[in-house]
Amino acid sequence: MRALLDLVWRSPQENLALEEAILRAVGEGDQPPTLRIWRNGRCVVIGRGQRPEDEVDLVLCQRFRIPVVRRPSGGGAVYHHPGNLNFSLFLPLSGPWSSVKGSQARLAGLLAAELRRRFSLPAVARDGGVYVWGKKVSGSAQLRRRALLHHGTLLLWRDPIPMEELLLALRPGYRPTQVASRPAPVGDLSALVRERVPLEEGIRAILSAFRPLGELAQEELSLREWALAQAALD
Repeated sequence: MRALLDLVWRSPQENLALEEAILRAVGEGDQPPTLRIWRNGRCVVIGRGQRPEDEVDLVLCQRFRIPVVRRPSGGGAVYHHPGNLNFSLFLPLSGPWSSVKGSQARLAGLLAAELRRRFSLPAVARDGGVYVWGKKVSGSAQLRRRALLHHGTLLLWRDPIPMEELLLALRPGYRPTQVASRPAPVGDLSALVRERVPLEEGIRAILSAFRPLGELAQEELSLREWALAQAALD
């Protein structure tokens, strides 16, 4: 399995364009199954079936200069920031990955098992996410286009701008007109283990969690993937 440690700061639009480019390359057989680890600066990412005005305090986002972008996969709104580590798995649409619920359960289960082993936390997988003492430390969404894109988050530490101020699903009276986010109490690893979990430790945890899917070989994004992403942005 190809491993992309893609931690250069880019715009959220470029990062999401790269997600679709890699998915296309894997789906067409140009690239092998891939694990990408990446980060965004502060932004709110909504699902493809959501309306920004239903999900985000747009006035606060404008004040804090936080962009709102739409990802190609479904699911709810997510606040990305430097303490939120993203991972993306690009897998063939066959075997265990042909089922939505089955693939979500298996992939979330691998991450939960690694958090139990590495941090001695009682992590459990549920509905594609990972929870510790009822608090969500990881969520995920999926997209299927000739291959499976399963992308998720791992919250290492909280941001000074609380997500509760930005995401309307975390406020009373949330009534979206389209696809609803599913709010849950959120936990970060640093608070749960009572010491700062550095970025490097989060990266090691994700690499170790998904190593059972295949031996990892660190590589770079291909020129074609870059070209596909740039064409989507033009």
